[in-house]
Amino acid sequence: MTERQRWTAAILPLACALAISSGASAQDRYAGTWKIASSEPAPWPHEASWEVPKEIKLLVGATIVFKADRIVGPVPLACKGPHYEIVQYSADMLFQGSLEEKGDKKTTPDKAATALGFAKRPIPSITTGCASEMEFHVIDDDHMLFGLNNRVYRMTRVAPAPTKSKP
Repeated sequence: MTERQRWTAAILPLACALAISSGASAQDRYAGTWKIASSEPAPWPHEASWEVPKEIKLLVGATIVFKADRIVGPVPLACKGPHYEIVQYSADMLFQGSLEEKGDKKTTPDKAATALGFAKRPIPSITTGCASEMEFHVIDDDHMLFGLNNRVYRMTRVAPAPTKSKP
């Protein structure tokens, strides 16, 4: 076995374990029940007519449950077989880069992110691997935001996932 093969054999299992644990830790850390507490117009330029009032009424007050094998909640948040991952974003990457689309030249993505409640950089965000490509941007362990149809929705943790008790 060459030096390169030994090195690859040693590193490959570690890399796989880290990749798997990233998804598992994302699901474990943010698993449980969340409530969509409120919605506000997105801070990027858009027309009010682009927003979907029926969707706002459907989502605000709704409960979302992050489980290992699915996300339970209203469409388009519900998902079977998510592949959770925590990624670290700079402010200009939040909401799929929409904070970069500023209308006010005095506002930067960092200022807009801070105004939304993000105090630290980089900003952890949960990707789900679901068809809707929804991302949940983490303010802290009990608060997250997501963007949809030119609205920003605020989520608050209601209950963590139940822990399995040992017999």
